[in-house]
Amino acid sequence: MAKIFNNFHTITLSTVLVASLSASIAFIELAKAGETSSSTKLLTAQFEPRHVVQVEVGDFHFKPGQTAPLHTHTAPAVGYVAKGEIIYQIEGGKPQFLSAGDAFYEPVGPKIVRFDNASATEEAVFLDFNLEQEGEPFIVFLDQPTETIDRRTLPTIDIVDKVVSKVDVFENNLLPAGSINPTEGELILGIVAEGIIEFTTKGGKTKRIIAGKSFAIPAKASGASIINASTEVPAKVITYTLK
Repeated sequence: MAKIFNNFHTITLSTVLVASLSASIAFIELAKAGETSSSTKLLTAQFEPRHVVQVEVGDFHFKPGQTAPLHTHTAPAVGYVAKGEIIYQIEGGKPQFLSAGDAFYEPVGPKIVRFDNASATEEAVFLDFNLEQEGEPFIVFLDQPTETIDRRTLPTIDIVDKVVSKVDVFENNLLPAGSINPTEGELILGIVAEGIIEFTTKGGKTKRIIAGKSFAIPAKASGASIINASTEVPAKVITYTLK
């Protein structure tokens, strides 16, 4: 399996530029409204309650025309398309077209028959958070991959055996120096899609996170804030609230 996944951490300039263009309209509308931040729910995923002990995060970069092998998930996977276009299909369902800025949910059990780069000329980038119980694998391939999968592994997030049955996914746009305050008592995972953010908690240290990196805010944290670290450029953060 080590030969299948090619770990590579560089964020390309093209990825950053595409993300900036896709977010520009949202930031312009935000400024017109006189607000410094906004949150939009992208998706709610519900499943059977499970004792989640870790969340494994994958950052996948698919070459033009690349297709995913037939696979299943033993843990729910909730993700986000950061760049490009994806064709997604669950066994027995119709193909879905996902574009940059869309969230998706891969359930436990059914075969994922398509999760393919829809473009023959452009790269596609997507991230997924896998809510794993003890001993569950990240993914189960039913067909052995025939080409290298470029998975740029992000840190696994350890959780103290939390029962989870629902995940809400939000897109948060922050103007320069803008901030949001997550609801206290909820476990929140995140990925910085654009820019640089800092998050703080009451009595805790300030952590700085750059684009392409993930983070977690524990449910026990109080007074949490997510702040755009720049006074010049906007930031976009995708958050996952586990319930």
